[in-house]
Amino acid sequence: MDALSEILRGIRLTGSAFIDAELSAPWSVQTPTAAELAKRLAPHAGRIIPYHLIVEGTCSVRVGAEPPLVVEAPEVVCFPHGDVHRLASDAELEPEPITTQGLIALTRADEISRVSYGGGGGKTKLICGFFACNRAHSERLIMQLPRALTVRVGVDSAAGLLSGAVRDTHSRPERASRPGMQAVLCKLSELLFVEAVRSHLDALHEPSSGWLAGLKDRYVSTALALIHGEPGRPWTLDDLAAGSGTSRSTLAERFIRIVGQAPMQYLWQWRLHLAADVLASTDRGMKKVASDAGFGSIAAFGRAFKREFGVSPARWRQSTTTP
Repeated sequence: MDALSEILRGIRLTGSAFIDAELSAPWSVQTPTAAELAKRLAPHAGRIIPYHLIVEGTCSVRVGAEPPLVVEAPEVVCFPHGDVHRLASDAELEPEPITTQGLIALTRADEISRVSYGGGGGKTKLICGFFACNRAHSERLIMQLPRALTVRVGVDSAAGLLSGAVRDTHSRPERASRPGMQAVLCKLSELLFVEAVRSHLDALHEPSSGWLAGLKDRYVSTALALIHGEPGRPWTLDDLAAGSGTSRSTLAERFIRIVGQAPMQYLWQWRLHLAADVLASTDRGMKKVASDAGFGSIAAFGRAFKREFGVSPARWRQSTTTP
């Protein structure tokens, strides 16, 4: 059991590989906003994470006013915060915005769309897609990831397998329509994100504090895995300490120092985030939601919820379910 696996399972990540692009220099494009993508491609998703797998060649990547990154094959670049970004053969080129309407015209739920664009020079081949996930569940992880997450990939990685599968459907189009092929591509793209996050975590130079630092601490990581694995269990500090193989005082001290809050405070906060998701995605009664979150009354649940999210549970439900 490990905390990262548990939280990745909890955010209900879904992926889609949808554009196989061959771009020839000079070229420069700017993506739509995450909100526009979500509205047209995944209207029920709380968060959209675009990604680009560079299969051949190289390209410049820029997020906002940050300095451009040079990404080359075989690398994947993800945008965990959903930022608008520019991709180009040359960072100095003015981008052509990709309109949401144009993007939708390219995408199909049951096939890989192929795009050729540019001035006819050096080629860059990309597989472009996005991940959709639950916002409340993913917040702790996403907030500590960089605006642009780049990872070099291997042939046997999920990214390598995804690239091979897309190339296979390109050279043998009949395979693209085989039953289950789209599901395979989507699962490979989800694994691509998991591998990217794990690689980023492995490369960190021992962060001193925060959720990612907790994943690198033996005792804190085990406690996090227990909490995320069974959030509804009536945990006590003694239970978490015993499950982590240490004393309650040691666990409490390390948890507070590294994560920034006490274990039980973290547990209650996480339960509120789970409740927020239930409110947004179901019509479950408020009393049941409060009880499942560990509160003895709707009033106590409402007060805690408003402290965490700034609005009442009823207002949250209304704002997250209204079209």
